[in-house]
Amino acid sequence: MKKSHLVEFSDDLAKVTGTKHDSIFISCAGDEKLNRSEVNGVPFISGNSDGLVKLGELLIQLGLSDYGSGFHLHIHKDFDSDKDEVLIIGVDRFA
Repeated sequence: MKKSHLVEFSDDLAKVTGTKHDSIFISCAGDEKLNRSEVNGVPFISGNSDGLVKLGELLIQLGLSDYGSGFHLHIHKDFDSDKDEVLIIGVDRFA
């Protein structure tokens, strides 16, 4: 079975100033679950379907926008900024 998923976003916020104030906007429904643990010392990311799709959308948005090297996102458990960080994703345009 083939599946597809359309990701639409505006990259108006993809500033290339390289400052800590650059931003990205995502909207969450509140059903997204995302967590991190370790398995034999290796980071392990797990989540429900909504959480994994949201993480994928974030990666696509980072990859297709003009965020400069050094831009990074702090991802919190369940995409809730009141919870612990589980992942930091960075952009490296020179890799």
